[in-house]
Amino acid sequence: MIPTLTNTDLEQPRTQAELRKWVDDLHRRFGQTNEGKRAVRLNRGKLVKKFKEEIWPLALFADAFYRGRSDVLFKPVIGSQRYDAQLVEAGHPQHYLEITQAFDGHQNHLRMVHLDEHGRAPVTGPKLEKDKASGSVRETWPEAIRHEHLLARTFAAIQEAVRRKSLKPYGPHTSLIVEIEDDHIHSESDRRTLND
Repeated sequence: MIPTLTNTDLEQPRTQAELRKWVDDLHRRFGQTNEGKRAVRLNRGKLVKKFKEEIWPLALFADAFYRGRSDVLFKPVIGSQRYDAQLVEAGHPQHYLEITQAFDGHQNHLRMVHLDEHGRAPVTGPKLEKDKASGSVRETWPEAIRHEHLLARTFAAIQEAVRRKSLKPYGPHTSLIVEIEDDHIHSESDRRTLND
């Protein structure tokens, strides 16, 4: 069974701890069934894409910068506005958060289809393509790639995401959160390189 997501649930203001608990609970509930796993992987079900692409990264952001703070609330916002969430902190101006990804959304979707069909989701290797007749993704295997090339590709994707978003007009007090594929960032050296 796929957990039901509603606008009211998603837009509920939460502290970092409340947001983490809620996201972890939803993640656990989705993971309890194959149907739930497929829903998250393939963006099936009402508001699943919003949860996966905006609320999950928002929770990671809250964990990284506001852990343990009960005086800050995170409020996701559904709809077409110039931000994806509000950060409410007593005594400070309203702050807005725009959330984006530094990876190819279409390729990431095809990776999830590949995972569903073949049991793995290669990050490296040839570009994935969907067969128009069958709707399946041709089976492929990951390719070895030098670590520094993978880091460079990640950093270039981050720069491109920031450049793309910088072309949009935003109001004052707006920050950008960029979600990245970070399973290959292992060491303090990698993190320092990313921060530079």
